[in-house]
Amino acid sequence: MERNAIIQKIRKLMELQLSAENVGQSGEAFAAANAIHKLLTKYNLSLDEITSEDNDEKDGLYISPKMQAHDEYGNWRDILMGKLAERNYCRNLGILEQPSIMMVIGKKENVEIVIQLYNRLSEIFLLKAKNGLIDKYEEEEENMTLEQQNDYMESFLLGCVDGLMEHLDSVEKNIEEKFLAIRWKSKINSWEEKNANREKRIKVEVDIKEEDAYTSGIVEGRNTRLYQEIR
Repeated sequence: MERNAIIQKIRKLMELQLSAENVGQSGEAFAAANAIHKLLTKYNLSLDEITSEDNDEKDGLYISPKMQAHDEYGNWRDILMGKLAERNYCRNLGILEQPSIMMVIGKKENVEIVIQLYNRLSEIFLLKAKNGLIDKYEEEEENMTLEQQNDYMESFLLGCVDGLMEHLDSVEKNIEEKFLAIRWKSKINSWEEKNANREKRIKVEVDIKEEDAYTSGIVEGRNTRLYQEIR
């Protein structure tokens, strides 16, 4: 098999692994990771060789593999990724032909940090939302339809995102952080102008269906401390 074909196959497996991790399919994610390892070993390739070829190296920008932006609880993942990316000098990208897909663009080290934060916070917020739903279900004497449960989960998760960002925004940025934000924003804007027909920023619509769940989520998000939660 040709080298380019192998690289493309590994990239697809990486996308599958990330997508599986995002929706909690640990078995599928493990199988993809194992297949990636076998191909890298067999053809003497490194992950840097796989991830570097499709990026704008001349602009110092890296684009992450594709990830799922939505799940059964709506677009809260998309919103969380966008806000984490913005705070870490990156940007959440969308594909016009695939609105359920997201990618992160920025300096490679920053993109990797964003994805690590996103993966861990997704797990934390989902666990908090599930605990909240269990309490609500018992409070309603088990009288909640699946649609009502999904509305609760979506609203709670959106609240978690907004609560976390509210806390982070309360911390004043220093001069260096403000400077870096301006510089990377300009670099990414320039890249987007050159690639306007391929990718564009995602415009996400927010719909809060359960105000009580959203309020509970805000409280949980405010109380989430990255230095305690992220390992």
